[in-house]
Amino acid sequence: MKKKFNVDGMVCASCQATVKHAVETIDGVKSADVSLINNTMIVDYSPKKVDENIIISAIQKSGYDASIYEEEPYQMMLNKRNNELKKKKINLIITLAFVILLMIFAMGPMIAMECGGVFITNNPFILIPIQLVLLIPILVLNFNYFTSGTKALISLHPNMDSLISIGSLAAIIYGLYVFIKIIVLQVQDSFSNMEEIHKLGMNLYLESAGTILGLVSLGKYLESKSINSTLNAIGKMMKLIPETAFVMIDGIEIKTKIKDIKIGDIISVKPGDRIPLDGVIISGNGDIDESSITGESVPVFKKKDSNVISGTLNTNGSFLFKVTKIGKDTTLNKIVELVSQASDSKTKITQLVDQISLYFVPVVIILSIITFVVWASIPPNDISLAFNFAISVLVISCPCSLGLATPVASLVGAKLGAENGILIKSNQDFYELNNVDCIVFDKTGTITTGKMTVQSINIPKDDLDHLLSLESNSNHPISKALVEYLNNQNINGNENLVSFEYKPGLGLQAIIDGHIYKSGNIKFINPILKKEEKELIDSILNKGQTIIYVSKDDEYIGYYSVSDTIKESSKNAIEILKKKGKRIILLTGDNAKSASYFGSLVGIDEIISEVKPEDKLNVISNLQKEGLKVAMVGDGINDSPSLIKSDVGIAIGAGSDIAIDSASIILIKSDLMDVVKSMELSKKVKNKIKTNLFWAFFYNSIAIPFAAGILYFPPIYFALNPMIASLCMALSSITVVLNSLSLNLVNFANFKKNKLN
Repeated sequence: MKKKFNVDGMVCASCQATVKHAVETIDGVKSADVSLINNTMIVDYSPKKVDENIIISAIQKSGYDASIYEEEPYQMMLNKRNNELKKKKINLIITLAFVILLMIFAMGPMIAMECGGVFITNNPFILIPIQLVLLIPILVLNFNYFTSGTKALISLHPNMDSLISIGSLAAIIYGLYVFIKIIVLQVQDSFSNMEEIHKLGMNLYLESAGTILGLVSLGKYLESKSINSTLNAIGKMMKLIPETAFVMIDGIEIKTKIKDIKIGDIISVKPGDRIPLDGVIISGNGDIDESSITGESVPVFKKKDSNVISGTLNTNGSFLFKVTKIGKDTTLNKIVELVSQASDSKTKITQLVDQISLYFVPVVIILSIITFVVWASIPPNDISLAFNFAISVLVISCPCSLGLATPVASLVGAKLGAENGILIKSNQDFYELNNVDCIVFDKTGTITTGKMTVQSINIPKDDLDHLLSLESNSNHPISKALVEYLNNQNINGNENLVSFEYKPGLGLQAIIDGHIYKSGNIKFINPILKKEEKELIDSILNKGQTIIYVSKDDEYIGYYSVSDTIKESSKNAIEILKKKGKRIILLTGDNAKSASYFGSLVGIDEIISEVKPEDKLNVISNLQKEGLKVAMVGDGINDSPSLIKSDVGIAIGAGSDIAIDSASIILIKSDLMDVVKSMELSKKVKNKIKTNLFWAFFYNSIAIPFAAGILYFPPIYFALNPMIASLCMALSSITVVLNSLSLNLVNFANFKKNKLN
C-alpha cells in the first residue's frame, strides 16, 4: 500500500536523500519518494511488515520530524506557504539591515584608510564589541540554520544547514579568538604593539559570519518566492470555481454552496456564469470559454448532451446541466492534483541524484577539514588563511542546486502542460516521450471524433417512424446517430412498440404495430441484394462507412449508413510526427476496409485492423521486442491494457475513465496536435533538467577547489572570501530555479507545422 507523510526540516537534496535512505532501509518498505518542494514523502510498503509509526520513527531518528499527511484544500496550503514567505521577507529585510551595519563597522576603517581618511574610530576595543552586538540579532533571526544543522549533525546525517552553521560558527569562534588575543596583547604590551592589534582586528571574520547568514537567507527567499509563483499560478485555477451555484429544485432556482451539491443535481447557468462542477447539458445551449482548462481562446458551442467542465465560463446562452462529478473527481481538481504531484514523481536521473546527495555534505565537511589542516601545516602556517579557505569550502558548496534541478523544472513543465490541456501523471514516462520510436494510434475517438453521423439512408418513408421507435431504445452510438438524424427530419416515432430486444454482436429487434422490425449487420438480416445495390453498398463500405440493414417481418426493406469523421488536426499531427522520424501505426478493431480508408485520410500507411484488446496488447509487445520504444494513444476501455503495456501511454481526455487511469499523459482537448506539443514540451523540460544538473555538478566541482585555495600561489595569490563564497552558493540555487522558470516562455501558439523539428 501507499501512504503519504509530511516531513519537516528538509532544506536540501542531502536531507531529501537522507530521509529516503532511512525509510527504504526498513524491512517491508518497497520505495519512498521524497519531495523537497512539498516537504512530503510517499511510501510504498507492506502493512504486514511495517506500520506508519515505524516509518515516522525512522525519519525522526535521521533528524527530521514526520507525521501522517492530512489532506487540506490546495488554497489553504498555498496560503500557508505565502504566509511563510511573508515572514521570510520580514526576517530577510531585518537581517540584511544588520548585515549592512556590520559591514560598515567591519570594513569602514580599512576603506577610510585607503581613501586617506579616518573612520568614526579605529579603536578595535570599540569596533569589535559593536560588531558582536550587531551580529547577535542576525544570529537570533537565523537561528534555525544552527538548530537544523546541529540536529542533522547529531543524527550523523549533515545537511546544507550543517555547512552554513559550521561555517558561520567557525567564523564567530575565530573572531572571538582574535578578540581575546587582542586583549591579551594589550595586557601584555600595554598598547605598545598597536600595529599587530590593528592587523588582527582586520581579520576577525565576524562580518563573514553575518554576511554568510544574510546571503544564504536571501537565496532561500528568492528560491521560495520563485517556486511559490508557480504554485500560485496553479492556485489561480482553483479560484475559477464559484462558491455557490443555482440548483433547480421543483422548478425553482435555489442558491446553494458548492460543497452541498450532489451528483445528479440540476444546475442553472446564465451568461457570464462560471461552471461550478463537471456535468452534461440536459437543455439549452451556450458558448463556453474553456481557455482556463484547454488553453483554447475560441469559445466552444455546447448543446444538449454536451459535457461541461468545472471552472469554464459561459459567455453566451443559458442552459441546465446535470452534475456528474463533484469534489476531487472534477476535471479542474484533478488537474490541480496532478500538477501539484509533479515534483513528487521520481525519474531515474532523480534517483541517481538522491544517491549522490546522500554523501555530498559529509564529503564537503571532510574536504573542509582537510583544507584547514593542509593550509595550517604548510608555510606560512597562517591560521587565519586556513580558516578562510575552510569556511569558504563549507559555504560555497550547494546541495540545494542538485535537489532543485529536477523537481522545479518538472513542476513548471506540469503547470505549463496543464494550462494547455496536457496532464502529466508520470514524469519518467513524460521525459521519455520525445525519445519514442513508434507511436500507435487507436482509430475511433482518437484520430476520429468518435461521433457517428448518418451518411445515407435507403428505407421506405412509411417505415421510418417504426425504425425511429426501434433505434430510440438503444444507447449505441449508431442508434443515437440515426435518432438524431430522423428527429432533425421531423420524423416522429411510433409508440406501439413491444418486446424490444438487443442481440449482442448482431443488432436490434422489436414488435411495432404487430410487425417484427430488425436492424443490424449482414449476419442478422441476411439481405437479398440486387447487383446494383450490392455495388453501391460496396462503394459505401470502401469509404469507411458502416452499413446497417433493416428488415420487416424478416423481409429486407433497406439500409442506412453511418460514418465517423476525422478530427481536423489528425492529418497535420500525423504528418509532423512522420517528419520527426516516428513510425506510425493505426491499430483498430474495425474492419479492414474502414481502417484502410481512415488511415489513408490521415496519411497512415501501416494499418493493423480487426484486432481484439488482447491482440492490441500483443502488437505492442512485439514492437517492443523489436527494440522499439512505443507510445500508445487511445481512448477506449479496450485500449487500457495497451496503454499500460506501452512505454508511454497517452489517453484522449474525452475517453473512458479506465483509459485515462491507465495512461501516463492525458490530452484534455482530445486533439492529436497535443501529442506533438507533448513531445516538444517533454524535450524542453528534459533539456532544462540536463542544463540544471550540468550546472549543479559543474558549479560544485569548480567552486570547491577554488574555495580551497587552489589558485593561492605566486604570483596570483587568489583567496576566495567566505562572503563571496556564500553569495556564489545562493546564486547557484537561484540560477537553477530561474532556468526552470524560463520554461514559462514556451509559447504553444508558435508550435506550427514548419517550426517543429
